[in-house]
Amino acid sequence: MKTPDNTKKKVFQNRRDTMTKPYYADYINRMLRFYSRKGPVYKTNIDEINYKCVDKVLGKLNPSDKELIIDIYKRGDTLADNIYQVSKERNINQEKLWTIVNKISKAIARERRLI
Repeated sequence: MKTPDNTKKKVFQNRRDTMTKPYYADYINRMLRFYSRKGPVYKTNIDEINYKCVDKVLGKLNPSDKELIIDIYKRGDTLADNIYQVSKERNINQEKLWTIVNKISKAIARERRLI
């Protein structure tokens, strides 16, 4: 028995549910985690290139945004959970943090010539 189309509505909790993740997102997230957790310690030439790329982009930010990004990525949980925790601790809207993370990720992808 078929159900009418109007009963198949999906309710979206927020705008991130409707967006697809860019192909470079996981790589950029890895770069930011490496930058935030390890410091300038390189195992390969690629690690050095990635670190310098992230450093260049974050160097252009104001200090408070840079501190937010590092605080988000130095934590050991998932990105969404880290954003939630930072949002609660600093009393900042999660949407603002997601916007900052997405802008920085796109800027790093451009600097790294992934897009």
